[in-house]
Formats: sequence, structure tokens, C-alpha cells
Amino acid sequence: MKQIKLFVFCMALCFFIGGRAFVFAQEADGQQHEELDLNELEAEGAEAAVDSELQKDFIIIEPPRVHELNPQITSYSSDAQVLNGLYEGLFSYNPLTLEPQYAICSDYKVSRDKKRMQFTIREEAKFSNGEKITASSVRDSWLQLLATEGAPYASLLDIIRGAEDFRKGMIDAGEVGIYVTDEKTLSVYLKSPANYLPKVLCHAAFSVIHRNPTVYSGAFMVENQTEKSLVLKKNPYYWDSQAPYLEQITFVQSESAEDTAFRFNNGEVDWVIADLNPDKLLNRSAMQISAEFATSYYFFKTSAGKPCDEYGVKKLSYWDYPEFRNAVLEAIPWATLRGSAVVPATTFVYPLTGYPTVDGFNYTDEREAINKMKEARRKYDVPADKKIPLVFELTEYVLTEDKIEILKKALEPLGVELVIKKVQPATYLSGVKTSDSDLFAYTWIGDFADPLAFLELFHGNSTLNDSGWANSKFDQLLESAATVSDSERYKLLAEAETILLDEGLIIPLYHPVSFNIVNLNYVGGWAVNAFDIHPLKYIYKKAPKAKKLNNVVRF
Repeated sequence: MKQIKLFVFCMALCFFIGGRAFVFAQEADGQQHEELDLNELEAEGAEAAVDSELQKDFIIIEPPRVHELNPQITSYSSDAQVLNGLYEGLFSYNPLTLEPQYAICSDYKVSRDKKRMQFTIREEAKFSNGEKITASSVRDSWLQLLATEGAPYASLLDIIRGAEDFRKGMIDAGEVGIYVTDEKTLSVYLKSPANYLPKVLCHAAFSVIHRNPTVYSGAFMVENQTEKSLVLKKNPYYWDSQAPYLEQITFVQSESAEDTAFRFNNGEVDWVIADLNPDKLLNRSAMQISAEFATSYYFFKTSAGKPCDEYGVKKLSYWDYPEFRNAVLEAIPWATLRGSAVVPATTFVYPLTGYPTVDGFNYTDEREAINKMKEARRKYDVPADKKIPLVFELTEYVLTEDKIEILKKALEPLGVELVIKKVQPATYLSGVKTSDSDLFAYTWIGDFADPLAFLELFHGNSTLNDSGWANSKFDQLLESAATVSDSERYKLLAEAETILLDEGLIIPLYHPVSFNIVNLNYVGGWAVNAFDIHPLKYIYKKAPKAKKLNNVVRF
């Protein structure tokens, strides 16, 4: 999932937690949950739901952005939080561990050769209009995803026989290895074993969708949407008779950090995702902080990923060549760029237990950078005195002006002219695919607990690949990793990551920190986790929040 971090907010957060004892999870589930159990959580939620007046509305304040409610075409983390309530697929995330758990699927079997999977659809599964969800509903949804141009996650189904060819328009839908055996049985034929597939299928992109976009398969449905708010209502036909516990959820967008703090302090708001100054909080225990299963980084875009010129030709770029990119990486002032990051990242993949250590970037050497640039210029016949432009497209929140100047000065001895192109945050990520700039800034949150959640972004055939970069050995390692045991698989994926780093395609910076404001004395079913995804069906109110109008002033 793509995410834009607000610089001012992040700096305030880093300053605040700098003086706190803080432990970050090294596992993708983000936390240990010995004190919590899903059965207990569900029992507590069901008990709380008896008080329908208490569960009448739950208010969330979020940053300003119009939500894309088609789960097949969005890759924004802000959309994912809404979509997990509106749609469901065969599996969903366990709210405590993030492991896959049965959703619309009630059971599945795997063949002896591990290349066939059979899923049983719940008898009670229905859309929000009361229509039955069947095996055909799942098949139709997946085929629509594969047929949707620009669908970011479609290539994750390429492990299914014929899926990639169908996605590229080479075969008909009938030749794809997704078959309906009967109304409640779906059979899937794979190119190779893929024991990670249930983790992938938790993602909203693989949800069951209806031909009518106002009909939903999840625990909630849209009641009303305006430019600044989104209201979800409980789905009366949802298969789980116990959940959801909330009758209504209201998302309200806010650009004012001060007003957001005031409203939370005053008890008007249940959960804050939006920008907020921690110093303004009256109750600091409401701050829920955790390392995310994510990496913030810059990446180069090659000419293969850029639009053609007016003659329909893709113009070659200096940054197509690893020699030029690696010269730049030698000159990067790593300590300055990473600044006060709580969890610096020297590599791309978030460190998972069992994943081999990969040598990363943390060494700045101006002399070696100059030497590498000289060699690159000689190899590609570029004059020594020719200025090479590097167009860096970013939002105003990515780098402060002083850091931009430091970066410019670091590249000047190489004859590289850093050109800054600023774009509005609301349109930045959606414009990357069509931009002709050379360097971009991303924060990527892994969508499932596996290195592939990061590395898939650079597979040559991936619909998530915005860089245009392709490397046959890298692709082969990712494909081979699907056919071996977990331990061997991690070795192959680490080898693939090494190729990515050796090619100088990315500039890893840090693993970001998630920051939510929610008082767990009043809110149940909400748990810190490394995906920063909190399934809405499990959330409930434990008790009404006290209003504090007499004690709170606006800032």
C-alpha cells in the first residue's frame, strides 16, 4: 500500500518519542498478544453491542483525501482502512496477529502436489442487498480484477494458470485456472505451489465485488459520502451474526491539527488518523505507536516506465544505467537524509525473522562517487563537463529546504544537477506512472507478512512496478521462490533483494512509525499491528467518553 507521510507531523512525533522508552516489533504481526484472544475479543464485542445506543456511531478523523471505493484499482493505505469494512474476500486479517482467517470462505483444501486449491464458500454469505455470494461471485471478481487495466495488485494472481496471459489479453477467461465446481465450491489451479496465497487473498483487491458498485460484501455499506465525510452503516445481511458491533462509522476529514486535538480532547472523536501535534493531547496514553511493516525510500524511474515523446519514442535516460545510479548512491549523505528517523532502513525489505541479512547502504564516499561517475561517463561516452540533470519529483513534505540543498551539494562534484519538481500531495502518487521525472519518494506498507510484499514492486511483469525497471535474474528468483520451502524461499528472495540494491535502483531511508490516537479504555477490538490496518467489524465502544467542554480550550 502506498502512503504519504506528513513531514511536520512526523518530525513532531520523532521529537516526542525520542525521550520515551520504545520497543519496536521485528515481526510482521507487530505485537505479542498473549493477553488477548480473538474469541475473547468477539465475546466482549458481542456483549458491548447489546447497548445499541452506545454503538450508534463511531467517529474517525482522517487526513483530507477523496476515497477510491473500488478495491480493485486503489493502492492507498487510507483507502484500505475503509475498504476492509466494505468488502471481504475468501480470507481476512486476524485483527490481533494479521494471520489469514476464514471470511467468505469457510474451508479450503490443497492437493498433494500443492498446485490445486479448493475453496468452500459459506452458505450464509450474502451481499448487502441480500443476494447470495457464490463461487461464481468470487471467480467473476477475480477475472474482473485481471481484466482491469492499471489494477495495481492484479499481477499477484499470476501464480494462477493462465492469469498472466488473460491479464495481457492473450487468452480468453475460460482458459484461466479458476473454476466453479458448484455454487459453493471454487477450484484454483496454480502454476507452482504457493502456500503464501491465503495471506495475499486477505487484501481488499481480491474481495468479492458486485456488478452494482453500491452493493458490498463486507460488514458495512456506504450510507452517505460527501467531499469531507463518509458514513458507513452496518450490513444487515453480513454472514457473521455476531459482528459488526457498531451500527455506524463516520469518517470525517480534517486539515487542522489544532481542531483535531481539541475534538479528541473534548470527547467528540473516537479515533484519530489525521495530523495532530502530540503536545496538544491531554491524555498521552491514547497515543498508539508502532513500527510499521513498511519502508520509506526514493526510487529511480527508467525510460521504460516513462511516457513516449511526441513521436511515440521512449527517450533513453542516463538513469537507465546502474553505473550512473550507483555513483549517486555513493555520494548520498545517508545520515543527513535519515535524520532523526527512529528506525533507519539500510535495505528495502522490512527485517523479518528468518530472512537473511542483506548488506545495505550507510556509507558515504565522495571520492568513490566521483570515480564511479567518471567511469560511467567514459563507458557511455558522456563528456566530463556535461551537466546531468536528475529530476526529483516530490511533495513539499518529503524534504526540508536545507536537506534539499545538502543533497544538491553532495551531487555537484559528480556533475549532477538536482532539479526539484514539487507536486501536490493529493495527486502525487497517482501521477507517478505518467510522469517523466527521474526520482520519486514512496512509503510502501507491505500487504502481507512476506518479503514478496516489497519485492513484487520491482518484478518486470508486476502491475505494481512504477519504475519501469526489469531484470530477468531478479524475476526468476522471485518465481523460483514460490516453489521451494520457506527457509530456501527466504534465501532466494534475499538474493533478489541484493540484485535490486546492486542495481542502485532504490535509496532506502527508514521504516516509518504508525501513530494513532485512540483511547483503549473506551474502545475495544482495536489492536496495534505492523500493517496499521484495523478491521472495522471488530471495533466497538466499551463505554461512553466523558465530555470535557469546561476543561478544554481551542489552541
